[in-house]
Amino acid sequence: MYHQRVNGVELYYDRMGSGEPLVLIHGLGERKEGWKFQYEFAEHFDLIIPDLRGFGKTKCPEGEEITINAFAKDIVGLLDQLGIQEAHICGLSMGGIISQEIYHIRPEMVKSFILASSVSYVPKWLEKLLLMINEKRYQNMTLESYLEQATLSCLHDKSEATVQKVKPIWSEHLDGFYQAWRACLRIDYREMLKQVNVPTLVIACQKDKILPTYSQKQMHKLIPNAKLYMIKNAGHVGKVEKAKEFNRVALEFLLQEVG
Repeated sequence: MYHQRVNGVELYYDRMGSGEPLVLIHGLGERKEGWKFQYEFAEHFDLIIPDLRGFGKTKCPEGEEITINAFAKDIVGLLDQLGIQEAHICGLSMGGIISQEIYHIRPEMVKSFILASSVSYVPKWLEKLLLMINEKRYQNMTLESYLEQATLSCLHDKSEATVQKVKPIWSEHLDGFYQAWRACLRIDYREMLKQVNVPTLVIACQKDKILPTYSQKQMHKLIPNAKLYMIKNAGHVGKVEKAKEFNRVALEFLLQEVG
């Protein structure tokens, strides 16, 4: 594990492998270890996996608001400090939202995209509805209740073996959760996605109840020449539940772009 001071934050990250840089960005409530089933990517790439501010080992500066833009600037700042001018970007769920923001602020830094189980737009009516349903619950949520709820809601296969595989991906605290969740509801990248000119793979999971497949189908439709892959019989965290399939599809895409 490494760390760099970026934008006033001590940003912790893992780095392994060699080759072209590939950044893996975790989802809401996760930590960098949530990508442990993708460590094999390091056989082909210089793998960089950060803990986002407010999650895992990376703390959020007291009094500073957590925003999608702040997340993106942290990753851009880290890559700048590492001397990396261009990288493949892979984000799951909130990580996919942050990936889109990285393209918004530094498009020249993105060599290719993998946007997995993510979304580009939340309508205002849906934002209000989700706030009404979840705001008080998320503000007062305990870590224990979150771990149970998050694990079961993100899975299609709820067997004990799969549950035990997923539980370790979650952050050991909820410091950044509420603000990050609110930030995810305030997004609209629809117009920007029409301008994306890098190779893009959109991955959807057929049984995703967190961000249903119409979200990914919309993204695929907006991004010129994007590819769409559907993982069948998987919930929101297909990278864990169907890790072999996720890795095969992602690596085939990435290696084709490297070649």
